This record gives sequence, structure tokens and C-alpha cells, in this order.
Amino acid sequence: MRLETLKSPAVRRYVLAFLGLSPLLVFSASRAADVPAPPVSLVWNANPESNIAGYKVHFGTASGTYSQVIDVQNQTSAALPQLILGNTYYLAVSAYNADGQESPKSTEMVLSATPPAPAESTSLTVSGPGNGKLAWKHPKSATTSAVGGPAEGFAVYGSEDLVNWTLVQNVDATQATRSDSQYFYFEWPFSATKGKMFYKVGAGNAFGETK
Repeated sequence: MRLETLKSPAVRRYVLAFLGLSPLLVFSASRAADVPAPPVSLVWNANPESNIAGYKVHFGTASGTYSQVIDVQNQTSAALPQLILGNTYYLAVSAYNADGQESPKSTEMVLSATPPAPAESTSLTVSGPGNGKLAWKHPKSATTSAVGGPAEGFAVYGSEDLVNWTLVQNVDATQATRSDSQYFYFEWPFSATKGKMFYKVGAGNAFGETK
């Protein structure tokens, strides 16, 4: 078999170990570069050839230049080594057969190990005693871009004194009430049980939360 008869693997998606939205996951864009990121796995479709012996995952911090290669044998997924928050990684997958012939690399994928952009234009509208609506928007490019940077969800926190904050509601990033060319818009109806309550919104993904 000639080398060029092997097809490039079709990379399907990233799988992130989503840690949820928690006050313990508060990262900022200026976080030190040596802070480790949560685990990330890469998943792809098996090649159609019957003599595929395995796959290699190529990745690095420069496009087209892969400083690390992982041979995962006949697996169609790979857990990546520890990534660093704030870095951008470039990944591709190749297949090889029993004769050691290797396919061209798959289409390159980009992974930005960064927390999401913060929620914007947070506003509170009161509709009656103790009732109202909390609204915010999030950049469309940040929500729909490749993994890392987009928000997977939002956390609404409440406080009576602006010091002690409690998680009161999680809102999935797919629950936008409307959108325009630049933003997704979100709303959360609330019913306050205290005389005075303050609210804030955190945007989160597997790499952290931005408030």
C-alpha cells in the first residue's frame, strides 16, 4: 500500500472535563502562565481502511508545528497531556497502517485554554414586590467559537451584603432568549425572599469562570 492511499482521520470534537460553575473556579485572563488547565480529550472517527494499525495525535503551541506526538495505537480518542491556562494549542491527527505508512494529518484544530469573556450589560428590572428579571448579554463570537474562550454556561450569584455570595441559579449557554449579529441575550426571572438582594453573573467553561 502506498502512503497516499491512507485517508486523514476526521476529528470530531474536543471533550472537556467540565468542572461546573463554582466560586472555586474563578480565573482571570491575567492568571499566571504556569497554572494547569483541566483535562482535555480529543475524539475522532475511525478511518475506513481495514488495515489501520493506529493513530497519532500531533499538537503544539504554533500552527503547523507540532512539538509533541502521542501514539494512541488503535484508539479513536486521546487524553492530552497537561495544558496550561492562557495558552493556545494546535492539534491534528494522522493514521498509520501495519507497514508503518502514515496518512496526511487531519484538518488542524485550535484549542484556546482560556476562561470565557465576562457577561456584559447586566441589568435588573423589578416587576413587583420581590419579583423581577436579571438580564445580560454575551459576545456571540465568544459563545460560538472553538473550545476555550466560549461560555458553556452562566452562574447567577446572590448576596445580601455584597461580601458573601451564594450560587442561586445556573443558566446554560443554549438558553438565550434572543440574539443579534454580535450578542446572545439571556434573562433570569427572580423572586427575592430577602428585603434586599444583590446579583451578579459569572460566565464559565471548563477552563474557569469570569465574573
